[in-house]
Amino acid sequence: MRWRALKTFAWVALGAGACASAGRAEFPRHVAKPKPLPGIPGYDYRPAEVRPAPTATAVSLEKVNATPAPAPSQPARLATQAYQLVQARMQVDHCFLSRVAVAFHENGEFQISFRADQNPQPGDDIRSPLKPGERLDVPLQTTQLKRNTFIVKVRGFAAAPINQARPNLFPGAPVVVEFPPMEFVVQRGEPASKTFSGNAAAVAKYFPLIDRIEVEFTYK
Repeated sequence: MRWRALKTFAWVALGAGACASAGRAEFPRHVAKPKPLPGIPGYDYRPAEVRPAPTATAVSLEKVNATPAPAPSQPARLATQAYQLVQARMQVDHCFLSRVAVAFHENGEFQISFRADQNPQPGDDIRSPLKPGERLDVPLQTTQLKRNTFIVKVRGFAAAPINQARPNLFPGAPVVVEFPPMEFVVQRGEPASKTFSGNAAAVAKYFPLIDRIEVEFTYK
């Protein structure tokens, strides 16, 4: 009799558990466990074949004293030195840097100006880096490139050799001024005229010694 009672109780308990399970199945709580979403890693894109970025370097003519004459009964104005490159333009593949000019002032102020062109096309623009009738001809297929980042570096030399046609054949000149790289975007063939200005302690310190500048240009 006792065994039959225990067996009956077990069957009742099992049925209650099944009903409870069925009840939970009929009425889910609709709770979703959050999962991490896929993301893009914070690394620069690199193509399968990494080609070293080409670089163009140019050295300026000897400095020119551009100090303005003082006005009558006025104190002398700050001394100014101007620098212009030997060549009219610098070219790296389909990217051009032209009309480069630099001015240093004895109080440390400076101005760096130039024009940047990406895929320039012949036209009536008298400031274009292309010569009259010249067409852009590069070994790379670049017409599909809509934008490029230009990188320009400027350094000031002291006691630089007079003839800079082949700087690798002359003794080195000390770099007394070096500016941080200037980076900017040129896109869709639109020319960009850039001017960077500021004040550098090295310009004021070595102003009498800076007789030439060097411009280094590349893109990515």
